[in-house]
Amino acid sequence: MTCSWRWRWQVVLLGVASLALAACGGGGGGDAESAEAASCAPLGTKQPLTLGVNPGAQDLVTFVMQEQGFAEKHNLDLTVNSFQNPSALHAAIGQHTVDVGFGGLTAMAVARQQGRGAMIFDVLTSPSNVVVTRNDSDVQNFSDLRGRKLGAFGGRSSATFAITSIVAKEKYGIDDLGKDVDIIEAPDAAMLGLLDAGNIDAALIGTTATVQALLSGKYRTLSDISQDYQAAFGALPGHVLAATTDDYAESHCGVLNAFSAALDDTVAFIQTDPDVWSVYAKKIELTDPRAPEMLHERVASRYIADWNQEQADAEAKLIEQLIPVLGADDFVPAVPAGLFRTDLRTATS
Repeated sequence: MTCSWRWRWQVVLLGVASLALAACGGGGGGDAESAEAASCAPLGTKQPLTLGVNPGAQDLVTFVMQEQGFAEKHNLDLTVNSFQNPSALHAAIGQHTVDVGFGGLTAMAVARQQGRGAMIFDVLTSPSNVVVTRNDSDVQNFSDLRGRKLGAFGGRSSATFAITSIVAKEKYGIDDLGKDVDIIEAPDAAMLGLLDAGNIDAALIGTTATVQALLSGKYRTLSDISQDYQAAFGALPGHVLAATTDDYAESHCGVLNAFSAALDDTVAFIQTDPDVWSVYAKKIELTDPRAPEMLHERVASRYIADWNQEQADAEAKLIEQLIPVLGADDFVPAVPAGLFRTDLRTATS
């Protein structure tokens, strides 16, 4: 890593923003139907790929992938389009505005159930969220929240809340988190303030707020969502995954295979290079000198390195557990056939 990290980060972010404004469609471009793109063999020549991301940890992944040359190493001509919220990105995947996007598990399941051909071919991360309470609170563990107020930054409809509901039931004996606990929806930035003021008894908070809370020393952790889920079910609950459509995969197996190889290299780099986290801490305005180490501990450990049948089965199990939480009518009645594919990774470059 060189001293130009920060400058390069800013340049890449400006480029991503410009691409997002300028792009009117992905579709792969170039020779989209070429035999090389369709073959699952390693790419021998550059092939285009348009990738959709949301701000945050996904930005970090794409920045490192480009900065360290991992996309180029696997013969990908990568264009990154940034979307300000998950809904916009999920729509772009379904509308073929991007070739690949980091989509949410629940949204991709619904899209496939609705016949939009969404398909998941790799995994990125599990939640880095925690549930915290004040140090002076009489709430001693998660089970004590029955009849109390829990703030939830993503609301009841978020995948993170749904996964938290599963943890609450399996580990802490709260059968229905949404009914047995008074859920207060509020923006993540306001959550710790509500907790400090005594307006809520505990808070389910996002990644940045989690790091801020743990560094402050003012709060106790009642549940580390991913850690508790893994302890109960044996695998991390991947909730952000690499998604595309059946149509794109049919003619671009080699491109998807190359992207997965580049993603593997990127995640391995992120998990071992400390300078990455210093840059990311500055980007999200965490000025505490301990923040980079805390981000590495909280976020790097939540990236899921391997995509295989075992992980796909774990994702399918997660969907089955989410159905009674989200409701079959509002979510899916069963795991949609063909949602997960592990057969595209037949070779690595």
